[in-house]
Amino acid sequence: MKRVSIKELKELIELTVKEPVSIIDVREVEEFAKGHILTAKNYPLSTLPEAMSEINREQPHYVICQHGIRSEHACSFLENYGYNVVSVSEGMSVWDGEGQEKSYR
Repeated sequence: MKRVSIKELKELIELTVKEPVSIIDVREVEEFAKGHILTAKNYPLSTLPEAMSEINREQPHYVICQHGIRSEHACSFLENYGYNVVSVSEGMSVWDGEGQEKSYR
């Protein structure tokens, strides 16, 4: 499984202004509502099997959660179906808040 740190993801986001990096946030809806990366799409891990049809199988996706555990599970699951995914190891718990829709506390 491919992995990147939150720092590497942030650098990638800053470098790809014209075509935003696809970020899948697998936290629950309530967690996502408290704060998330602006371009992230919320597909909670608990509903991921039903949401797979909405996710482009060919495009690379960076999968994030709160601490990195759910993103690992989501990546493992999606990889089994041929998705191009990368797990963000530390998760939103270490995101500095920049680029978030709402303040993260």
